[in-house]
Amino acid sequence: MSDTPDSMMEAFESRLTTVYIGLVSVCENLPVPITLPTGVVHSKELVQTVRRVADIAEEQPMPEEQHAMLYTGAVMWLAAADLFGILTRTDYVEARAAGGLGILLIAGDSISELGAWLLDNEI
Repeated sequence: MSDTPDSMMEAFESRLTTVYIGLVSVCENLPVPITLPTGVVHSKELVQTVRRVADIAEEQPMPEEQHAMLYTGAVMWLAAADLFGILTRTDYVEARAAGGLGILLIAGDSISELGAWLLDNEI
């Protein structure tokens, strides 16, 4: 890729935030709503909260496929957050940044699909 490290990291951070905002929205609309922190939040708090979402995804009263969407969105976001943390603490590796962006595509798709299902089923 021809992107500079700074632009890749900006895109990564922006996408990490955007996917998290989607997760917040979906969690608020679950059959048993989950409130996630918003605003300026320490990343450790976000990671712990999203990890908890993954842990309790199957407890939501909805079909197995939707459990999988919630779980996938949460764990893929966590994986991307881990990669972002590695990139901020170590030397930049373009493949790692690109992989993180790819992981966020998977997370975002899962969250979007779950959001559409929730809207269609007015839960």
